Amino acid sequence: MRSTRALPSARQAGVHGTLFDNDPAGRYVNEGVKGDFGMTAKFGLTPTITLDFAYNPDFAQVEADAPVSTANVRFPIFFAEKRPFFLERIDIFQSGLNLVNTRTIVDPDIALKLTGRRGKNTFGVMYASDNAPGNYSVDERENLLACQRLRLTNPSVVCGIERYVDENADIGVLRVKRDIGAQSNLGFFATTYNFVDKHNNTASFDGRFKLSPSTVAEFQVVGTNSRRYFYNPDSNANQYRTGSGFGYRGFVQRSGRNLYLELSASGRTQDYRADVGFTSRTDTNFLGTFVQYQTDRDAKKKIISKRLFNQTNITYDWKSRLQGMQSNTQGMIALQRQIYIGTGLEFGYERVFEHEFGPRRTATQQGAFFGPSSERSANRKEVYGFIEATPSKQLFFFVLLSQNFGSLDYDFGAGPKYPRVSAPYVNWFNTCALVPGCTTPAPRQDPGAGNLTYFESSVRYQPTSAFQVQLNYNRSRLTRNDTKQVAFDDNIVSLRSTYQFTRSTFARLRLDYSNISTRIRPQLVVGWTPSPGTAIYAGYNDDLNYKGYNPYTGQPEPGLQGNGRSFFIKMSYLFKRSF
Repeated sequence: MRSTRALPSARQAGVHGTLFDNDPAGRYVNEGVKGDFGMTAKFGLTPTITLDFAYNPDFAQVEADAPVSTANVRFPIFFAEKRPFFLERIDIFQSGLNLVNTRTIVDPDIALKLTGRRGKNTFGVMYASDNAPGNYSVDERENLLACQRLRLTNPSVVCGIERYVDENADIGVLRVKRDIGAQSNLGFFATTYNFVDKHNNTASFDGRFKLSPSTVAEFQVVGTNSRRYFYNPDSNANQYRTGSGFGYRGFVQRSGRNLYLELSASGRTQDYRADVGFTSRTDTNFLGTFVQYQTDRDAKKKIISKRLFNQTNITYDWKSRLQGMQSNTQGMIALQRQIYIGTGLEFGYERVFEHEFGPRRTATQQGAFFGPSSERSANRKEVYGFIEATPSKQLFFFVLLSQNFGSLDYDFGAGPKYPRVSAPYVNWFNTCALVPGCTTPAPRQDPGAGNLTYFESSVRYQPTSAFQVQLNYNRSRLTRNDTKQVAFDDNIVSLRSTYQFTRSTFARLRLDYSNISTRIRPQLVVGWTPSPGTAIYAGYNDDLNYKGYNPYTGQPEPGLQGNGRSFFIKMSYLFKRSF
């Protein structure tokens, strides 16, 4: 059974004919109990070849992702796969440039996976029909319905999501790898992603070579072809066109008894797209070195071992313009009782261009940045220290504290609690935003340097083998240098606890809170798993605002206010058959 908050009134939502015209703040609407059939099957075709099939799989029992800070983040954040169907033999589909990230398959109607090994050849084939891209929310469908009604009287009205509703994305992956000698191999990747107005294909060659007992080299080259919308900063518009891209990655590493050396390089062109995988940034190149020296371990001494490393890299775009550089030096000592103490110093430089954030300035068009310059840069220095310890079998803790001088604030703002704090925006807010009748628009972005304090901590207590509880607390606070105002102060708390009643019965509780989003998200799952794939789960998920903002009206709300909750019972049975 699911409970969700209703759509606000039509006048506030900007649509006509909604179902809840007299409910401006939103209210809980119980959707009732719903049944959903799914099937998972595993076929052992040969001792080394397996076929996995899933129809409408449900992953409600999977633990929620740990919350992360998204304030001042420019690029996508990677989340590891946790769903059992995709985790099995996931190593076959992994590569340095991450061409296959199964998290892009959000809610498959059908998923098929063939994996195995024959002689020196390892292979994997995967297909999924994902309904998530076209599975719009009730609110969005209500807006579409209102738009369609409006079009009856005004045929020129365009309803934006109409072509996408209830359409599925077809996703395919092919992976082949052949062993060469004892510890070397060559491989091939191909992926395809097809949805309305979004088509992407990739092909890749990769290899790993054992050059000597202590030296390993890897490479990967990727070609991509896409037919989709690309943003054009010169026209400040998304243009539907064909784009081809290229990506590469390689490294050489040497591992000795005490010394480790690595040289690495990677890059992606501007039109590089890998929609089945994960790409953090395009139009960039990376060159880096890593050098580490560690002494021999002696378990009888107070200082068991010492470690020192340096990591240095630069990034630049395909026009050879420097994007950033950093050099991080860290020292650490290992003590008795599994205690590790370390400290480090990092120097860096960051440079950003306005076309990475929006329109590029021309004679007839304003750029994305405020003022005369189309770029911003800052020199950065970071000092940090950490301690990690397992003083007993029952207790583990980790603490890291970092102070960063010269970190760029990109002037995004961080929601209603933390509006933009750049000097142009603050001046505009004080002189116009609070003045009735002022129509001057907010100024463009003005990235600038500030000081960033970061704190990370984790404590895990396990009094028995059956029970453990872990508490994580992270804090990030950035203060601008020019205005001395706080750009954001993000505090994230995460509590996780598990209890194993018997070998096959467990309970898991997770509670997450972020003060920027003002959201509290509890998750409780009780499960009975007598054998792999055969299980009964019962669970509860909730989504609450605490002294936050109404997600529909944007107005502040006191106390605890619910956004959505769900209760579920899941039963599964895994059929196994060999041919």
